[in-house]
Amino acid sequence: MPSIPKNLVTTHLLLSSSMPLTLSDRRLYNYLLLHALPQLKKTQNFTLPLAELKGVYGTNIPLAMPVKESLRRLLRTLIEFQSEPQKWIVTSLLEHGELDEQKQELHYAYSDYCCWLFTQPLTLEKCLIQAHFTQKYSNLLYEILSQAHFANQKTLTLEATDLRDRLLTLEKKFSNFGDFKRFVLMPALYEINAYASFAVKFHLQKKGMKVTHVMFEMTPKRKLTRLTDVATVIPPKRPIFFIDNPELEKAYSYLLNADTPLRRKLFNKAIKAAKTTGIVLDEEAFDCPDVWFDWVQNELLNLSQ
Repeated sequence: MPSIPKNLVTTHLLLSSSMPLTLSDRRLYNYLLLHALPQLKKTQNFTLPLAELKGVYGTNIPLAMPVKESLRRLLRTLIEFQSEPQKWIVTSLLEHGELDEQKQELHYAYSDYCCWLFTQPLTLEKCLIQAHFTQKYSNLLYEILSQAHFANQKTLTLEATDLRDRLLTLEKKFSNFGDFKRFVLMPALYEINAYASFAVKFHLQKKGMKVTHVMFEMTPKRKLTRLTDVATVIPPKRPIFFIDNPELEKAYSYLLNADTPLRRKLFNKAIKAAKTTGIVLDEEAFDCPDVWFDWVQNELLNLSQ
């Protein structure tokens, strides 16, 4: 492989997979990356005791089978990007994984390109959060806004027609800006505001009744790529009530390993149930099932049978 220039700029970075990642998959990957980051410039191969992954798949040390399933999905998840005009590169989230069941150890490695990508805050954040996105236009809009944010721009103004083109929307499909706002901008910004390290607001500029420009305003929210923040992907301790309630622990594990659409459905139910008692669950709680598990535990008990 040719040497990678330090000043190389990536564009159109996208994660794609034929097997959608579960929350547990992403917790595992983020924790493996947390473990590797301090040494990533020196080595590409790492070893981690399974005991350190307590909490990824439930509340106990993981069994071999769910780890194997996660490794299969992670190895099949591709990172695609362009490094310069007409140069397209594809690699995978992990180069290889090896589970030593006798020693209870997980061995894993990253490709040269991944090691390089993860040295840059922008691309590291992209790889950490893009698996969260389910809306069609979230990746494209995130790339536009994150490039401006990481270049220390507080605002970004785009012509409405240019924004449509860059989001690859069909002109006839969203010819009315109200539809474009409702079906493209709002769903994408909802996910970006939930997962990115910056918050986004937008303002419309008009000429008469016609929207001519969209101004985005970005403000820092949290530094997602700090090691201390990545560490929060695994709950710090086992909830006490699981010790005497193994069925609830089974239901909790089912929630962690549910696919994104099912978890979204359960989360929406939890939001409604919480509202009846005056509690508001915000979007950032979506990937923290510990916060809202109680609201859907009865349904989960049935699903996990």
